[in-house]
Amino acid sequence: MTGQLALVFDDGYAADDDLVKPVLDRYDAPATLAIVPDWLGGNGNLSADQLDELVDAGWEVAAHGVGHRYLQARRLTVDAAVGDTAVTVSGHVSPGEGHAVLDGDGFVLTDGNRTEEHVVAETVEGEEGPQLVFEDEIRGEFAADEAIVRPDELTLGEEIIDSKDELEAMGYAVESFVFPYDAASPRAWELASETYDAIPNAGVRSLPNPEGMAKTNLRRYYLQTSHLTDPEIDDYLDSVAGGRTGILAGHSSWDSVTEERLEYVLEGAEERDIDVTTVAGL
Repeated sequence: MTGQLALVFDDGYAADDDLVKPVLDRYDAPATLAIVPDWLGGNGNLSADQLDELVDAGWEVAAHGVGHRYLQARRLTVDAAVGDTAVTVSGHVSPGEGHAVLDGDGFVLTDGNRTEEHVVAETVEGEEGPQLVFEDEIRGEFAADEAIVRPDELTLGEEIIDSKDELEAMGYAVESFVFPYDAASPRAWELASETYDAIPNAGVRSLPNPEGMAKTNLRRYYLQTSHLTDPEIDDYLDSVAGGRTGILAGHSSWDSVTEERLEYVLEGAEERDIDVTTVAGL
């Protein structure tokens, strides 16, 4: 049985069209694009017209959230006390950048015994790390490394479900969801698996998918030169050629995605008679 390989490019960079497409065209290969709808037409990103042309060429549009939010829980790194209005957390906040956490997002603060719900007023870089600043005061005591904050159900729904709705309202058929930052919690994965037919990054940086793997439980690796060497690409493709399903991802605007690396992957797939398709086509 021949293997299958899907190529996934995150965030909708203009380089998907400028760099990636000319290489893939030479091998008659499509790709899956993980799109944040509000980023279309932005500086360095695909325009809607460019995306339409890629879709007409057989490429797939996958949802990638409406705010590119980080959907896993974050640990508190500093104790929070009654009357505090902010929590210091472990990364993936991106203060003021309009992704990871958005103003107005709902969060659950819990240590397993006590639970509170809060709304983010803003994100800032505090003296001891990134902070979520809430609209109201914290009502209990929460210890660092014991308490977490996680997106509430409304925020999960906006990121996972609304991104599909927005892209479909633009005329795209959307079957797949790519978790921003490769970050999925059990709650986020469950909602995404109920909403989409496929999730190509339920797991990351791991082996190709065995035959029969559920499409909502797929795992991927990165074709980027910062993640795999040529011999490691060869090993990965050898495994895919044995009848498995491979997913290799990249961020086309990064220096680690080169024309030479794309050529190496596609030439290797052709030599091994691997079918290069989209995530929806797996």
